[in-house]
Formats: sequence, C-alpha cells, structure tokens
Amino acid sequence: MKKILLSACAILVASATFAQQANLAELSKESLTKGYSTMLVTPNFTPSSAAVSPVTVWSDDCSSAATWVFTNTSALNIDWAIETDPNTIPVSVLAPMASASASNGFMFISSDANNTVDNDGTPIVAEFTTANSIDCSLYPSVQLSFSHNFRWWNDTRGVRVSGDNGATWTDFEITNQTSYSTPNQNSDNPHLSVYDISAIAGGQSQVLVQFYYNDHDIWAWYWAVDDVMISEIPDNAIRIENAITGGYWVDYQNYSASGLTTIIGLDYSVTPVAQVAVRPFSCEAVIRNIGSASQSAVLKYDVTGMATYSGVSVATVLAGSDSVIVAATPTFSPGVGTYTVEMWAEADSAGAGLVTTLSAVETRNIEVSQYLYGKDLGAANQAGARDIGDIDDANEITTRFEIYANADLTSLRVFIDADATVGAKIYAVIYEADSTASNGLFPLVESDDYTLTAQDINNWVDVPFISPIPLFAGYAYEFGVGGYQHPTEISRVGMTANTSLYNGEHTLLDKPGLSIDASTGQPYGVPTYFYITSTPMVRMNFGPATAIAEVHTSIFDVYPNPSLGSFTIALEEAGEFTVSVINVLGQTVYTADIDNSLTQVDLSGISKGMYTVELNSGDVVYTEKLIIE
Repeated sequence: MKKILLSACAILVASATFAQQANLAELSKESLTKGYSTMLVTPNFTPSSAAVSPVTVWSDDCSSAATWVFTNTSALNIDWAIETDPNTIPVSVLAPMASASASNGFMFISSDANNTVDNDGTPIVAEFTTANSIDCSLYPSVQLSFSHNFRWWNDTRGVRVSGDNGATWTDFEITNQTSYSTPNQNSDNPHLSVYDISAIAGGQSQVLVQFYYNDHDIWAWYWAVDDVMISEIPDNAIRIENAITGGYWVDYQNYSASGLTTIIGLDYSVTPVAQVAVRPFSCEAVIRNIGSASQSAVLKYDVTGMATYSGVSVATVLAGSDSVIVAATPTFSPGVGTYTVEMWAEADSAGAGLVTTLSAVETRNIEVSQYLYGKDLGAANQAGARDIGDIDDANEITTRFEIYANADLTSLRVFIDADATVGAKIYAVIYEADSTASNGLFPLVESDDYTLTAQDINNWVDVPFISPIPLFAGYAYEFGVGGYQHPTEISRVGMTANTSLYNGEHTLLDKPGLSIDASTGQPYGVPTYFYITSTPMVRMNFGPATAIAEVHTSIFDVYPNPSLGSFTIALEEAGEFTVSVINVLGQTVYTADIDNSLTQVDLSGISKGMYTVELNSGDVVYTEKLIIE
C-alpha cells in the first residue's frame, strides 16, 4: 500500500483540529480543542439494491429501553438513553439524525454535555447490551449492522459480540475513518457499519450485542446509534469502497515526481484540459466481497456528458470478506465540458459466468475546463465556511495541487462567504512542496492584497499575481488564500463537504499563532499548521492575468444590469473582440466574435446568478460582472 504524505501539518498538531468561531458547518466549539484519530475503520457503504436481500435474524429499532440493559461506571449522570428528537445532535452539519427510524427513537450519549475542562477526573464509561440472548443457531453465516452518527475526539466507541451469553466477548472498535485514508472528525449521516460475526455468533443460540463508549477522562463529543440488526450473510454480495478518479490507489505510480516531493494522485472536481491531456482520469476503487462464497469481481465505469467512455478492471477472485484495490481500463482524457462518472462492482460465483450481484453505484461529477483547477463542488454545494481574517484570526487556507503539464498560474479564484465584510483584505499564496523544508513547504509567492467589495460577497473572486507564476510538471504545490487580523473586517471563504483524501491535503496555517493551545490555555504564539477535512473553495486560474486584474474596466459596458437574460455590450470604440459569458463555476455559457460598438446578446432562459462578461482582443482581456435575474 502506498505511503500517505502528511507534509506540512506534522508541526504541533498531530492531535489537534482548528475550531473556528461563529457559524462554521464543521466545528461548533470555539478555541483549539479537538483533533483527529489515526485508527483504522469499518468502511462506510450503501447496500446495493441489486444484491440479494439478507434474511433478518433479529433487529431492534432502539425505540424502547426495555429491550436493553444499561450499565455505567461513571460518577457523572451521563448515560446512554433513548432520544426521540432527531435534532438533538449537537453538530449542525450532522443534524438531524438521518437513520431510517430516528423519529421513533435512537440511542444517544453526549460526553460533550459534561461541559467541564479536559482531564477533569470524571471519565464517562457507559454500555447498553441486549436484554435477551439472540438465537442464531439456524444461521452459520451472520452479520451485524447498525446506523450511527458521531463526532470524534479522543473517545473510544465500539460494539462487542458474545456467542456464549456473555461469558466471552469479541470487540469491534468503531473509528472515525469514513473514507479513503483520512480520519474524519465527523461521521457520515448516517454511517452504516457492517461486521461479519459468523466466527462468534454463527450457529449459536445465546448471542448478545453490546455497545460501549469511553471518553477517556477527556472532553469528547457524542454518539448516536439506531436500527441494529443481525442478518444472514448471503452467498453472493459485493460492495465498492473509496472510489476515485484521480489515480490515488494505482495510477499515481505511472507519474514521476520532480524536485523534492512525491506524486499522490488526487481527485479534482475541475481540471484544466492541458492537465487532463497528460494525466487522464483513472477510475479506481476497493472491491470487497461481503458474501460468504467466493466471487469473481470487476470494477466497471461509464462516463456520460460531452463525450462517453466506459471501462472495466481485470477480474479478481475474492474469498468471503476479502477485498482488492483495482483500476479499470482504459483511462480517459475528455475535452472541455462537464461529465458524470458512474462506478460500480460486478461479481459472479467465482467465474461460473452467472452475474449474481452488483454493488451500489458511486457517482462523481467532474468538469474539464480551459483554465481552472479545483477540488470543491461549486457554489451550489457550499457547506460551511472558514475565517481567514477577523479579530481573532490571521490564517491561510491552502490545498495541494499536483502539476502534470507546465502551466503559468495567473490568479487565485476563491469563493467569498456571505458573512464576509466589505473592505476586508485577502491575498493569494503559493508554496512548493519540499520534503527538506522544516514544515514540508517552500514559500514561492504572495499576491498583492485584494480588498473585498460588495460585489464580491457571496461570489467568486479573482485575486491576481503581479506576473504569472510558472508551475512545472512533476511538482506539487500548496495553494490558497490568506487574510489579516482586524477588529471589524471579516474575510471568510467557502468550503464544500467533499473530504480530503489524506490528512494534510487541505491545511490551515495560523500565521501569528493566535489559536489557543488546549494543553496550556494560551495562544501558540508561533506559526502553526492544522489539518482540515472539508474542501476549501479555492481554484488555480491559468487564464490571462489581465482578465483577473481588470474587474472594473471602462472599455465597455453591459446594460441593462441586472438583466433578465437579454443585454447589450457597448464598446467605447468599435474593434474586434471575442466575447465570452462565464458562470461562477468558470464554465463558458456563451461565446461569439464581435466587431460592432453595440452588440445584442440574448441568453433568455439562462439560470439566475452572477456572470462574468469577458472581451478578449488577443492581447488583453477585459471583464465586467453581469447579474441575471
């Protein structure tokens, strides 16, 4: 298995997470308190509708305390209890509880309700156990499944299974790694865990199930559990895990790194066509046999959009519970446009030739652009924000980009959150990944300051570099946006919920060390790096630099503005230009050549929102903002 690069974020913060103040979707606590685990995981998955439905041996929807026995060795009055309000979850991004039967009750414990300082001498250790034994004597192959929802910080949670009425127990620890190789502070909502318990409970008549929670005498968060079930494992069942298009599992090995870095093979939501031409998309995933019989499995993909592609991996025979990492062939290099990629696993009975099961389908939406390079899911999918500048913060938020074809970086495109303020200053920043540097990064360039205007709030903004920055094939860069500490001005950038592939892919640098060290209660006082798992809405822009700098230009006007879709482009002097209308995702929705002083454009029916009108003369690009109502 490939090594996971941790890069800059190893300094000071191996077990810390940055908790912004105010209305962040990820962290609601103020100060720097809670961090990430590095434990392994039971993968999350959605059962395939194409798979054979398992026979239910026993189930409990957690609506009655009478079917469970509760134990607690804590001195505090904090315990598991039946909760009937799905909105009781204390983290907005995970509320309400989304299990199938949440409305009629679920098990809930909140160590966060302790509301005391860390290491307060009152550990919370609590369990709930099936009140009556479960008869699995007719079923030699069984699995335990349940839906749950949690936020992690240093606590231990898990499930125990006994096949002999409690005389002996086998532990299955539940951890916070819900995708790829990244431990996440937040679980999915709900996260579905499934365990093969055949060796413990298969054929046994006195099976017990117990859930346990331990906050280890340190302030932790919560855990909610629902819809617990033991079911028969079918002979043939398959699932797909950790599907990617960027080559993270296999294809990264086909590219050589230059300089003092490595190639990881990251997923991008928006990729310049020049990069795609050199590094095609590679559909890869983990296939897991969740049936009891051996199966011959393949990964398949279909791509639809401006062009279509399909592929399949080499078949692999998997015994029960075995898994394999596979890459489908061929890779594909589409042109400029938007595409939907669907990936799924398909299996037959160990080569018998009869398809018996399909996994659920994993879907990825990708765009190949002319100039933009990004990882976020776009403004329509914003899921929170982070402050980079306010009374308590002076941060940089960056993410790793790998370059496969030489390119000149002209600007940063960043989405400014609705709660940012006019007048706040931001800047673009880029570092080169350098394994010999103390923090794994070598600073390259900062842009001049950019002052936010009313037009920029809740919109994409382009922050130019004075001159293009050459980026070279085989090199990796940390790229993003920074802000300044200020008593009244707030600079805040959007985030989307798609998570990082590994710890350190997205980072937050507290440049002056204003964040509070939980172990001392004092500010760090030195530049300090933190991992973040949601994706910052920052994009590299390889387009003409002048297109970025001249947001307010006098060479042409657009009216009426706002418009219902029909508008006029008025030039100060007639000339030959290519006009383009670009949406906030960087997609060109209209282009034409003009040579008149007045040009009528009719985009009736186009989606409402903010657009950029570009006039390109070949040497210079001029821009104006346009609002479509």
